[in-house]
Amino acid sequence: QRRVHGDTTDASYIPEPVRKFIVDFHRAFRTKDPTTILSLYEGFNDLSEKHYKNSHWPKVEVIAPLVVTDQLFLVLYKEMYYRHIYSINSGQLVTLEDRVESFQNYFNLFAYIIKTETPRIDMDLPNQWIWDIVDEFIWQYNDYARFRSKLARQKAKSLDEETEKNIEFVSSQREIWSTVHVIKTLNSMVKKSDIVAILEAEKRGSNVPIAALDITGPCHLARMMGYYSLIGLLRVNTLIGDYHTAIKSIDSIDFTRKVQIFSKVVACHITLYYYTGFVFMMLRRYSDAIKFFTQLLTYINRVKNIHARSYQYDDIAKKHEQVYHLLAMTLALCNQRQGIDEAVFTALRDRLGEKIARLTQGDLECYSEMFKYACPKFVAISTNFNDPNPMAMEALELQRTVFLNEVSQQLVLPTIRSYLSLYSTITVGKLASFMDQQDATKLPGQVFRTYLLRLKHKTRNLVWTGGRPSQGNYSCTSDISFYIDKDMVYIQNSASKSSQNRNHAQYFVDQIHYLKPCLETLFGAGAA
Repeated sequence: QRRVHGDTTDASYIPEPVRKFIVDFHRAFRTKDPTTILSLYEGFNDLSEKHYKNSHWPKVEVIAPLVVTDQLFLVLYKEMYYRHIYSINSGQLVTLEDRVESFQNYFNLFAYIIKTETPRIDMDLPNQWIWDIVDEFIWQYNDYARFRSKLARQKAKSLDEETEKNIEFVSSQREIWSTVHVIKTLNSMVKKSDIVAILEAEKRGSNVPIAALDITGPCHLARMMGYYSLIGLLRVNTLIGDYHTAIKSIDSIDFTRKVQIFSKVVACHITLYYYTGFVFMMLRRYSDAIKFFTQLLTYINRVKNIHARSYQYDDIAKKHEQVYHLLAMTLALCNQRQGIDEAVFTALRDRLGEKIARLTQGDLECYSEMFKYACPKFVAISTNFNDPNPMAMEALELQRTVFLNEVSQQLVLPTIRSYLSLYSTITVGKLASFMDQQDATKLPGQVFRTYLLRLKHKTRNLVWTGGRPSQGNYSCTSDISFYIDKDMVYIQNSASKSSQNRNHAQYFVDQIHYLKPCLETLFGAGAA
C-alpha cells in the first residue's frame, strides 16, 4: 500500500508492481536483452496510467537502492520520469526546475554517448526508445521556447513575483534549451555515429563493414542515435524556419529503398514524411510535397488501426488530419492530380470538400486557418525580454505571413490558366480584356505581361528525381505551357493532347473488342 507521508524519499511509497518493474527493468538493461527491455519499456505507460496518472513517479533517490545506484540506468530512468511529468495534464504540472533538470539530464546522457568510444558504450536500447529520446528532447526544447515567449507576454501585461524570478533566471541562463545547443548536440550525435558515411556508402553500393550495418552490434545505440538525429535536425530547422538547411539534413537518406530504417518506428516514419512534405511545400516544391503527403496518408491508413490501442494513437490521428489539410492546400496551389492515389483523393474530398471549394476560390482566410491547424509548432530562436512589444511577430505569425504572401501572389494564376487552356494562340491584349471583365477594372497589357511571367515562374519548380532530397531537376508542373512572341501568346495544352492520345487509343481498343467475334468466326470457319 502507498502511504501518504511527507517524506518523498521513503521507499515504501513505491507500490509492489512498480518496485518489481524497476528491478526487472534494471536486470534486462544490464543483460542487454532487447526483447525484454522493449516489453518493459512499453509497459511504463500502463503503469503510469494505473499508479501515477496525476502524479510523479518516484524520484531517483527513492529507486536508487533498488538498482544498486546504477548511474547509467538512473539517467535513463530520469528521462522517462520527466517525460511523464510533461504528459500529465498536458504539461500543466511542469515547473521551471523540472525543465532545467530535464535539460541537464539530457546533457549528461548525450555527453556520455558522444565522449565514450563507441565499442565502450555500456548500453543498448530498442529503436523505439532511442527514437523517443530524440523526439522528446526536441519536444521539450520546443516547449521551453514557448514557455519563454509566454514569460515575455506576461511581462508586457503584468509582473508578479514568480514571473519576475522566472524571467530573471531564463535571462541569465540562456544556454538552457538554447537553439544553438540543441542543433550542436544533434550534429555531434550524427558525427559520432558516422551515419552519413554509412548511408552514402549504402547508396553507392560500396562494401560497408558488417559491424556498421548490423542492427544488433555493439555500435547500435550510437548509430541509431545518429540516424534519428538526422531526422531531428530536419525537424528543428523546420521549427525555426530554415527550410533549406532542413532538407539538406536528410540528403543522406535514400527514400527509394524498399526496406527503410525509419520504417522500424511508426512515429519516426510519420515525422520524417510530415516534415519533409511541409518543407517541400514551403520551398514551393509542390509536386514533391504532394508525393510525400500522399505516401504518408497511404501509410497512416495502413497502420492506424494496428495502433488503435497504442498510447500513440491520438498523435497518429491528429497528424493524419493535419496532412490532409496540407495536401488540400498544396493541390490548390499546384493543381496536379498525377500520382495521387484515388482512395486518398476521395477521402480528401469527403473530409474537406467545403474547404477545398474555398481554397479554389482563393479564400485567404481559409488558407490561414488551415495553415495554423496543420503546421508545426514554430519556435523563436531567442526571446528579448527588454522588447517593449514582444508580440510584434510571433514565430507562427511570421511563417504564416510568408506562406500567405506566396498564396496571394498566385490567386490570379488559376484564372489566367483557365483562359489559356481554351486557346492555342491569343493576343496579350485579348487575354488582358478577359481579366478586365472579371475584375471590372482596366488592366494594361504591360501589367498583364507580368502576370504571365509570374505564371511561368510559379509553375517552374524543382522536382526530386530520386537522388538527394535537396536536389532535383527544374520542370513545369502545369499542364499548360506557353511562350510570348511580341504581342502573341502561343499555348500548348499537354493535358488535352494526352487526352486526345487516350481517346485515340481507346478507339482502337474498342474496335479490337468489336471485331474479335468476327475473327473468331472466320478462324473457326477456316478450321472447319
